[in-house]
Amino acid sequence: MRNSTLFFTLLVSALSLATMAAPAEAARRKQVRFAGIHTVPKGHGGGLCHIEAPHVHVYAPEISVQYREHLGQQVFVGDPVAYGWDGERYSYYGHHPIHVNVLVGTDELDEEYCYLDGPHYHAFTPPPPVVADFRLEGGAYFYIGTPPPVYMEARPAMVKINTVYQPIVYDRPVVTVTPPQGWIGVRFAAREVRPTVVAPVVRGGAVVEVHAPVIEIVPPSIDIGIGIGVGVGVVGGTVVDRPRGHKHKKHKKHRGRGRW
Repeated sequence: MRNSTLFFTLLVSALSLATMAAPAEAARRKQVRFAGIHTVPKGHGGGLCHIEAPHVHVYAPEISVQYREHLGQQVFVGDPVAYGWDGERYSYYGHHPIHVNVLVGTDELDEEYCYLDGPHYHAFTPPPPVVADFRLEGGAYFYIGTPPPVYMEARPAMVKINTVYQPIVYDRPVVTVTPPQGWIGVRFAAREVRPTVVAPVVRGGAVVEVHAPVIEIVPPSIDIGIGIGVGVGVVGGTVVDRPRGHKHKKHKKHRGRGRW
């Protein structure tokens, strides 16, 4: 009888320890490393985490296209002002490179690209290795360098970040200035895909609708709509906003991760 009681006691103790250890192990597995300020998922309160040092959370980025991963850390590359950032901010216009390793504070070069169209903010200025490829005009940084092929390859997927900001109401930079020579927004203008054209075709006495997408290459001589919820255009070489309401490296591919 004594042996049975002892066995039962040991069994209950073991089960209790396992029950207590399981949540702790699950929490440990779910920890995600972040570097710097970043957005907080709505399910965890929303807004912005203002911790600028490397830290961990028990949630992953809610919108992965706003992040890039560097040495296991998630780095936010979107516009922090849209989420309530009230610290230092710097205006940019159009796409541009971001040296993620500089933001994280590591030596391993990691150049990614920001795909936000039009005027937006970041909490950092271009780092010394690439500052010569930027021109500060009208208070905003314009990228005039030549992006690597991976920039063009990733652009169709990465420009989806702009749909994230379209419904957000906040004070964007107001920039009215002639863009500098070589600005990426003119030299690498995006292709515009118009709505599908439906053309009726008669086949065997029946009318069949043929859907054909119309793709247009936007030249720099016409208006280029590149706003994030604002009216923006390149007219006669002038950018007009109308607010509503390091060393070179071998560039890596984004691998569809969406994390800057």
